[in-house]
Amino acid sequence: MTDPFDIVQEDVVGAFEQTRTLFASWKQLDGRKRTPQEENEYQYMTDELYSSLTSIGNDLDDLQETIDVSRSAPDEYGLTSAEIKGRQEFVGSKKRALGEMRKTLTQSSESAKTQANVQGGGRSGGGRAEEEQVAGYSAEEFGTQQQQYQMMMEEQDQHFDSMLGTVRNLHGIASTMNTELDTHAVLLDEVNGLVDRTQSRLASAKRKVDRFLQDKNNRSLHIVIVLFVVILILIMLVIFT
Repeated sequence: MTDPFDIVQEDVVGAFEQTRTLFASWKQLDGRKRTPQEENEYQYMTDELYSSLTSIGNDLDDLQETIDVSRSAPDEYGLTSAEIKGRQEFVGSKKRALGEMRKTLTQSSESAKTQANVQGGGRSGGGRAEEEQVAGYSAEEFGTQQQQYQMMMEEQDQHFDSMLGTVRNLHGIASTMNTELDTHAVLLDEVNGLVDRTQSRLASAKRKVDRFLQDKNNRSLHIVIVLFVVILILIMLVIFT
């Protein structure tokens, strides 16, 4: 059966190694002037270190309690004095290392606060001038942005006016086209009436022509008969005389 102490100890060792690596990176940034991006990383690592130190410290406290219990009755837990001593040395060494890291973090934080107070006192005389300068810059920047916004709105108004004029022109063209279509419709109606009347006149003329042709054919037949009779009479006269 696995000893719970060994499991927690393994977790503490892994967390401690990660914390020590993070602490080494933090010290590199702590010892020099930092850019804004590095300052953000520095603050993040500081918070992570405090959190990790607290978490590992709680685990070490739990291990210390198990050591204290096993020390009171080592035979009951199957531990020798050497094993208990080794566990105590492990917990003690890790607590001392955590204490050193926490001390370094605290000193750095206090030093930064002190330096900020000193710089703040040295700049107090010029603070009002800086605030006025920032306020003036902000007012100037706001005025510039307001002018740009006003120009943009004027351009949009001109664009909308141009679009409105185009729409009005299109409306006028559509009205003119509608009027012309109405006029063309009236003309088409008149043309249709003329065509109908013309067709009626043509039909009437055709009927008259047909009657005339019929009358002419009948008249020609009569003439042919009369001529035939006259010729026949002449022939008989020639024969009998």
